[in-house]
Amino acid sequence: SMPEVEYAEPDGVVRAHFAPNDNLYALQWHLKTIGAERMWDIQKGDPSVAVAVLDTGVAYEDFGPYRKAPDFGGTVFLPGFNVFTRDSHANDDNFHGTHVASIIAEATNNGSGASGIAYQSAIMPVKVLDRDGFGSNSGIAEGIDYAVNFRQGSVNPVRVINLSLGGPTRSQALQSAVDRAVAAGITVVASAGNDNTSPIDFPAGFSNVIAVGSVDGRKVKAPYSSFGADLDLMAPGGDNRRDDNGDGRPDGVLQQTFDPASATLGRYDNFAYYFVVGTSQAAPQVSALAALLARQGIKDPKAIQAAMEQTAEDLGASGRDDQFGWGLIRPSEALKGLGLSK
Repeated sequence: SMPEVEYAEPDGVVRAHFAPNDNLYALQWHLKTIGAERMWDIQKGDPSVAVAVLDTGVAYEDFGPYRKAPDFGGTVFLPGFNVFTRDSHANDDNFHGTHVASIIAEATNNGSGASGIAYQSAIMPVKVLDRDGFGSNSGIAEGIDYAVNFRQGSVNPVRVINLSLGGPTRSQALQSAVDRAVAAGITVVASAGNDNTSPIDFPAGFSNVIAVGSVDGRKVKAPYSSFGADLDLMAPGGDNRRDDNGDGRPDGVLQQTFDPASATLGRYDNFAYYFVVGTSQAAPQVSALAALLARQGIKDPKAIQAAMEQTAEDLGASGRDDQFGWGLIRPSEALKGLGLSK
């Protein structure tokens, strides 16, 4: 009201927008689909929060014939476990687990390769699938218990377990292991399955597991993605038969791993970047977001799931439906705000 005052307004906070300088980032359409740049403005993760990747192993170390994948750079790895050899060398002899782990935490903004989602988070490699990608419910349960019982000092940094695997058999042993994980404050995420059938696979079908299906570049359910009443969320899993973004490349999820053909010959050092499709590629995107939410301070797995479901982009029929669950994850909406104090 003073005559010498022209106007008064809140002085808003601004910050630089982050876009990684990785040379293959432009081909990672899945990151653009989930709004990764706005997400990274809020949260990039922290090694104090780890994701346990229960899979075929991860190319995380030089050991015997195995080599560390080159674009894991400064990615932090926790001591892992191999249910087959009973030791800590959870090395990948298939390719699948390395690709999954790279979606979560491939080294980012290092001027080369591809980008990961929660790339400053830690990864715990747990090998529960063999070189052909097969495992047992009891082995997966054992891997879950390893992640649950792990301590670094007196603290367990594992806040998320990713299960890009599944089968048709309901297992009490596996359900009990999941129950122990959730009771310990660990969010469990699993892929819905690639058979375009209902119901979805287990362990995704358990009520306390976040079940993830796949969309393509159009945000349409991928033709292989399983569906049903237990489906919770969607993330980009892709379709290599399509090129909806017009970049001249197939719409698979692009990340590092080694050549699966070389792996059948016992070579685990022929690394490259591969477009891979499946609900196995969608689930780790949800796991990465769960890790970012945990880093923001959300501790309860139910609260983490609710944050993702309540902010998802509704696809298909209004509200939750059996084709899309609650819809496509929107990380920047789930994370809420700039998070400058986090």
